Amino acid sequence: MDELLNISNLTVEFDSDEGVVHAVNDVSFSVNAGEAVGLVGESGCGKSVTSMSIPRLVPSPPGRTVGGSIRFRGRELVGLAPAELRKIRGAEIGVVFQEPMTALSPLHRIDDQMAETIRLHRRMGKAEEQSLILSWLKRVGIADPLRCLKAYPFELSGGMRQRVMIAMAMLLEPRLVIADEPTTALDVTIQAQVLDLLHEVTADNANQRALLLITHDLGVIWEMCTRVIVMYGSRIMEEAPVKELFDHPVHPYTCGLLESSPSLQDDPLHLKSIPGSVPSLLHPLSGCPFAPRCPKATAKCHETLPLRKNIAPGHSVACWMA
Repeated sequence: MDELLNISNLTVEFDSDEGVVHAVNDVSFSVNAGEAVGLVGESGCGKSVTSMSIPRLVPSPPGRTVGGSIRFRGRELVGLAPAELRKIRGAEIGVVFQEPMTALSPLHRIDDQMAETIRLHRRMGKAEEQSLILSWLKRVGIADPLRCLKAYPFELSGGMRQRVMIAMAMLLEPRLVIADEPTTALDVTIQAQVLDLLHEVTADNANQRALLLITHDLGVIWEMCTRVIVMYGSRIMEEAPVKELFDHPVHPYTCGLLESSPSLQDDPLHLKSIPGSVPSLLHPLSGCPFAPRCPKATAKCHETLPLRKNIAPGHSVACWMA
């Protein structure tokens, strides 16, 4: 497979009233054309900041990339001029944001917002422009696309708004689609429909699109992805093909996540969880960020940060116990 995205040693920080927040630390991974990669972990582990750093959508200030490289189709995005970045966003990298109500402008109708994406990158007549928008609204399962075009976001349900976001992200058929927790706040039925839709519009072998899916739901990862990256405390703990990770998890945090996922056989009164809470990113620990919650941690785990190492083809882990 051709490498579409390569992130190397990415480090992102935010200024806050309490001090510097170390949101992403030394993160490295790649995404190949034609594959779906999942980025999973608890809230606050750095998933969204990592994904929004790719199209350079982290607000600056207060955020800043202090180190590392982001190469998309061989082109370095860190330090790229804003005018050049605007040519890439929407056309080559599409983003499905976590909350469509805040991502869509409440002051503009759907047709105006979708048309803006086209006008930034293509020269089309109004009839051709509207035909393209309508075709994508139909493709994402909106039954009455003409009515939807003239509506404001607040006139649509959460599921409809999410479908509009997916259509907007896919309008110009980008090579990379970043979906940041696209099923948040949706009911179970709509969640399934949205995931089926994402799979349909990205699983196009002819165009070799890639999907980077950010979620905390391991069930979604199993259904949607070919490879999974586990983050915790702003760092990558483990990376492996999906089946390999589910069958042979190595990092204690990965094991804890899998054991915490409920199943029909579990006693609802005694569901498993990972004791403790996510560490503060204001003061990174000198050792493994998971050490305070890890049942297998040794003195070395608390004192020295483990580096990722390969333990099987495509399977790497950052743990002294591996």
